[in-house]
Amino acid sequence: MRLPSAPARWLQPLPGLIAALFALLFASYLLVTRGETENMRTAQLEQDMLWQKQAIEQQAEADRDALLTLAATLPGHDYTAPAFQARVLTLIQTNPEIVGLAIHDGGSRARWTAPQARHTQPFKGNAGWGELQIIDQQPLVTYTTVTPDHSNYIVATIALDVLLQHQVPWWLGQRYQISLLGPDGKTIASKYQRQFDPNGAAHTIHLDKPPLGLTLAARTYHTPRALLADLLPWLLFILAGAMLASTWALRRHIRKREIAEAQLRSETALRLAMENSLVTGLRATDLKGNILHVNRAYCEMTGYSADELVGLTPPFPYWPPEEIERCMAASDAIIAGQLDPNGFSVRFMKKSGERFDVRLYASKLIDGEGRHIGWMNAMYDITELRRERKALQASHERFVTVLNGLDAAVAVSDSESGELLMSNLQFDRAFGLPDWRGRCCIVPFVKRRTEPPVDTEWYDPFSKRWYQIKSRQSVWVDGSAVWLEIATDITALKTAAERERRQNETLQQTARLISMGEMASSLAHELNQPLGAIASYASGCRNILGSPDPNLKQLAQALDKMAEQAKRAGQIIRGIREFVQRRAPSRKRCEIGTLLDTVLGLLGHEIVRREADISLQQSPDLPSLYADPVMLEQVIFNLIKNALEAMDVTAPVRRALAISLTRDGDYLRVTIADRGPGLSPEQLEQLFKPFYTTKDTGMGMGLNICRSIIEHHQGRMWVEANPGGGSRFIFTVPFSEEPNAIEP
Repeated sequence: MRLPSAPARWLQPLPGLIAALFALLFASYLLVTRGETENMRTAQLEQDMLWQKQAIEQQAEADRDALLTLAATLPGHDYTAPAFQARVLTLIQTNPEIVGLAIHDGGSRARWTAPQARHTQPFKGNAGWGELQIIDQQPLVTYTTVTPDHSNYIVATIALDVLLQHQVPWWLGQRYQISLLGPDGKTIASKYQRQFDPNGAAHTIHLDKPPLGLTLAARTYHTPRALLADLLPWLLFILAGAMLASTWALRRHIRKREIAEAQLRSETALRLAMENSLVTGLRATDLKGNILHVNRAYCEMTGYSADELVGLTPPFPYWPPEEIERCMAASDAIIAGQLDPNGFSVRFMKKSGERFDVRLYASKLIDGEGRHIGWMNAMYDITELRRERKALQASHERFVTVLNGLDAAVAVSDSESGELLMSNLQFDRAFGLPDWRGRCCIVPFVKRRTEPPVDTEWYDPFSKRWYQIKSRQSVWVDGSAVWLEIATDITALKTAAERERRQNETLQQTARLISMGEMASSLAHELNQPLGAIASYASGCRNILGSPDPNLKQLAQALDKMAEQAKRAGQIIRGIREFVQRRAPSRKRCEIGTLLDTVLGLLGHEIVRREADISLQQSPDLPSLYADPVMLEQVIFNLIKNALEAMDVTAPVRRALAISLTRDGDYLRVTIADRGPGLSPEQLEQLFKPFYTTKDTGMGMGLNICRSIIEHHQGRMWVEANPGGGSRFIFTVPFSEEPNAIEP
């Protein structure tokens, strides 16, 4: 919302401020005027009271002077003289407040009383003003004067109410209620004509001259005022307030209107920004197809400005000549109201001549009153989309081609429903899925699991074929979880492996037979030794028995020797039989030293014949082994025999065969080192492969069988160059330190 400028911000509250200032000034004027009026009335009242005070005091002085003059003119005791009575009559007539006049000679009784007198007061014995008296509710006061000869006293009675009635002028009596107050503050006389104003001003003033102690009081009358005069200021004040309220309401209305206009401008700007931010081209036309409005995207697509497009009628300049019929047909269909919900796919031409494909959607253009005033068109540039769709289609075709060209059967199924989502041609052929199968579910080859992915073999009893199954969970193109299963037909591999296994077994059997032959020739000499020893011991026994006194003790020793040699011969023969037989390892607790002694005993003749120097290095306290002793003897036999044969080309003085028995953690490490010619790197790589041999008469199976036996015992065998010349074969087998190991 845009903020108004500084002058505009000040202009908006100015009428309200002027109205408020007018109302404030008018109220102040009323208050000031009313105060001044009151002050003027109060000042006028004080002024009038001063004047009235002066008038009453002057009248009292005039009465006193008249009585003094009258006393001075009284000739002796002749108060009956006509002249004196005429003066008395004149005095009473001209001063009506004098309501009584009497002449006393100093006593209490009056000697003469004026015939016009209504009240006569007795002589108090003193000249001057007397005290205030209330007689018949009439305030009276006397003034006594003495004649020059001090023989008579003239006592005049003055009625204060009469004095007040005559001394208060009419114009003053119309304004105020004039009262005389006694020394005690009570009203003793008043002159009033109507009801006084209870809220009006009042003023009192003391009379400075006799009769002393009196106070003159005045209170204003209630003066009725014109209703219009009273209401006019209030009407003006209400009018000012109404003007202020209307100004405030008008300002609120203007403010709301400004806010609404600002919101409208903001919304219009937002809509314009949104429209210009769209990548969709927008075009508004009237009912006849004349362009009314285009947005920025539409101009950028066509290359024409809005000024160049607005007002044009079909055909438009961005219709390519070769597509003008299709474009015209689409335009006519839109104008006729034949709107396709899927839009119209046409080709337009930029101002530069470049063609581009668009999809055109149309809808009715409705104004604010609900009238159909034209058509609204939305245009999408689908050139890149078509190019990508073609590229995607080509990529999909390549993918399907590659997928169908695989020898493995590939299938993707939904992880929840099991529905088959995709399969290649090999999968359909292998498991008999027709092309028209539609939606179907597949049964997993094996039990699926997420971690680790399944990688196993599966046998199809229907087709009697073996498959290598790889199953793992994946995410499909729509984000859902799927199972990807790849079944590779390994029937041929399985058959070849089985055939190879049988061939290996045959070869191993043959190798064992050959080894047996070789061992038999070596063992012949050994068997001859126990057999010769047995024969010698038998001859000795016969000689002992033939003596006249046979030595039974020597006979028993000879028989024990014969039994030991026979047992040894039996072990040799049993070992040969078990070696030749194909059987699983028969593990039992055995000692490596005993096995080595047996082998060295079997090869003793070869060692002597080849003039080899045998050295043995054995770590103390080696644990027992839990292994097949016959197989280990076979391994040791072959390694020592190969080492002896390798040293045939070595000078006899250097034919040294070193045997080392050490502990390598939980394993027994056996090293057999010779001083033969050694092995080349190529021979080291090929040495344990089947049918590879460095001998002229060998079959190349001995070392392969030995490594198989060691690995079967969870051990390892390798060969390396012997420092100083020759080679050394090393193998490890685990110790058997389990206390509960039970011999079979």
